[in-house]
Amino acid sequence: MAGDQENVPSAVAAARAAEAARAGPPKGDESAARNATEMGALRARAIQEAEQGEQTPLQKKYFTADMMSRYQPMADAMAKCDAKVDEEPGEEVLADLEQHWDQFMDFSWASQWDGKKFDVVFYGASGYQGYLMMQYLRRVALKPNRDKFTFAFAGRSATKVAEMRDREFRNTEWEDTPVLSASYDDVVSIIDMVKSAHVVVNLAGPYMLSEGEVLVDACIWCKADYVDVSMEVPWGLRIKELHRYALDAGVAVVPSCAGSAYSDLGVYLLAKKFQDDFGEATRSAVCYCAGGGSVPGVSATCLKTRAALSSAACGGATEEVARAMKDPFSLGGFIPQVDRNGVKEVDIQQGTGFISTKARAEDEDSKMARVSEDKQLGVWRAPYVNSFFDTRTVRRSNMLMADLGNQPYGATLNFLEYAMLPPEKVARVQEALKQGNPEAHKPIGPYGLTVEEEQKIVKAQGKEYEGDNGPPVDDLSDAWSGFFLHAESVNGNQAKCSFVAADGYFETSRMAVETALTLRFDKEKLQYRGGVLTPSVAGGTCLVERLMATGVKFKMGGWFDSSEYSPPNIAAD
Repeated sequence: MAGDQENVPSAVAAARAAEAARAGPPKGDESAARNATEMGALRARAIQEAEQGEQTPLQKKYFTADMMSRYQPMADAMAKCDAKVDEEPGEEVLADLEQHWDQFMDFSWASQWDGKKFDVVFYGASGYQGYLMMQYLRRVALKPNRDKFTFAFAGRSATKVAEMRDREFRNTEWEDTPVLSASYDDVVSIIDMVKSAHVVVNLAGPYMLSEGEVLVDACIWCKADYVDVSMEVPWGLRIKELHRYALDAGVAVVPSCAGSAYSDLGVYLLAKKFQDDFGEATRSAVCYCAGGGSVPGVSATCLKTRAALSSAACGGATEEVARAMKDPFSLGGFIPQVDRNGVKEVDIQQGTGFISTKARAEDEDSKMARVSEDKQLGVWRAPYVNSFFDTRTVRRSNMLMADLGNQPYGATLNFLEYAMLPPEKVARVQEALKQGNPEAHKPIGPYGLTVEEEQKIVKAQGKEYEGDNGPPVDDLSDAWSGFFLHAESVNGNQAKCSFVAADGYFETSRMAVETALTLRFDKEKLQYRGGVLTPSVAGGTCLVERLMATGVKFKMGGWFDSSEYSPPNIAAD
């Protein structure tokens, strides 16, 4: 399995693989070494497929004749071995092949690093996310009172990454931070980068349009933890297939460490409180998202991701992916509804016979698609732009807590997320509802505005960005984001908690960096250390403590008052 070197085929096994796996040498003038590497690749793949099933993304790119031929000493050793067509290869020949095979299998031939050199490597650091990450490092993470850590930047173009580094760190002690070159087109460069790192933070989105699973798989093989800032269901569907490999390798793969992960952390903390205080499971939870301050604009990368997701949902993806995007439990979770005979309800897709477990009505996305009043909490709520993704993340957390620790938040957990309507919009929305105006139900973003309202302001202020650009961090200084959660246990106990943080762009950098540092320095305290996890399951209270230490406000037992809706200080010194 990926990351488990004891289970990879030995050189001798590869050299003596069954004749069925042995393709004849190619026609033409290729060298004996080329012929041998092509057969060696076939043997390795045949053995691994027999042992493990389908190959993982890295294996598909790595176990090829081209890759083996790039390691010339092994290609030559294979040629010598295969030259002994009618007799067993001698011990010296096999020993030579075994040595080079081991170096091929542990990737040591492909790397300049002897051991892990950097605590964190930031990949994809030449774009807007790289800029945000460097700003967060300068303004928060590299302050004298924080953990000292080593880091490097990386990307497809080392030149572009270096230009970004020089601009952001000129005349500082980090102006010579190492820059690495790595590209999905060159798997050796990915392996080389990963072998240098304890944690890799992948910033190269949109993820669903990339081959990022090769990087994830390389992290699993090379025992480096992985973090990204994705909020894309199609991407989550792809990398969750690597869960069992990451679990076996003890590698934490943590996608979705973005600015909206506070809802995931909030549910985790409320469920923990019910267990600690009452020994009870959580029956339901809701998160109301709010925000305010100046509207800074929308980054070009964000617009690309929105377009990619919209295309996938409207027929641009496979039927399977499009269907999964509509499934509230596509990333995992419980579907507890059963009929009177104890059988789970199912949906049968008309004309196909495809059967899927049926979600309860209370879990359907449609529950979050309309404006309504939460009379229990006295909140007017509206559809929220991130709710479909965030709810799937929390459901995955519930599943992981069950699978990894046999203690889910609740076997019948219901979680929903909404925008909290600003007081000044409530009367206007109520009037629109009376008139039956469908405009009232448009999703609201983090600033309490619909996407159309936000775009109108951005255009009027000339804050439309192209290429790899986005709002300057100084334009985010007065913006805040808030997450207000309420939960109820199976026996009716209730609890609240809330977070107030900075703008979502800056919070994405905070969440990614602090998750990476949690994985690097708090590993021994973490409950779970391997698998495709969520921020809450991966970081737990250690992550929350780190976030609070950087200025994020957290309150257990209530919600912050409107007078406390001010962001953490992100001003540069």
